[in-house]
Amino acid sequence: MSVIRRADLTITQWRNGAGRKADIATGPGWLIGFAFLDADAPFSDYTGHDRTITLVEGPGFTLADAAGTSLPVTLIGRPAPFDGGWIVDCRIHGAPCVVVNVMTERAHWRHAAAVHRAVDLPPRDPSAAAEVLVVLAGTLTESGAIAGRYDAIRRTSGGDVSASADALIYRARLLPS
Repeated sequence: MSVIRRADLTITQWRNGAGRKADIATGPGWLIGFAFLDADAPFSDYTGHDRTITLVEGPGFTLADAAGTSLPVTLIGRPAPFDGGWIVDCRIHGAPCVVVNVMTERAHWRHAAAVHRAVDLPPRDPSAAAEVLVVLAGTLTESGAIAGRYDAIRRTSGGDVSASADALIYRARLLPS
């Protein structure tokens, strides 16, 4: 396991240049990271990928396409999956938002994302090729290292992770297709 400090992440532009992101963990065909929704913007076309976006800060936003289909994302900590090839614009609801974004290339990967309280954080999934825990509230401790808000732990073994009683943890698992 390793602690990934939010303060150490590099902020870069989205592929389409319309927003900002900070990658937490990546591999061939997959990505887990933060996206900063500072203003209304189009989302990039990721045809062949599955995406899950989870609001972690801010009032929320709506993804909508030209045909009028929409996906409102207004609840903190509720993952919202969608097809990466869905051509959408993002409309924020009055103020910037921070999200955790998971993308996987469908031909090779699938993913699962969920938010857990400290008392129901499951053990590492041995079938997962990668598993990342992002602290949304409280702390996680692994081998003496403490991860705070927006820090992450990449679980590579079944080692012990302890969470503070007030912890809220985002868990993303990458699984082979």
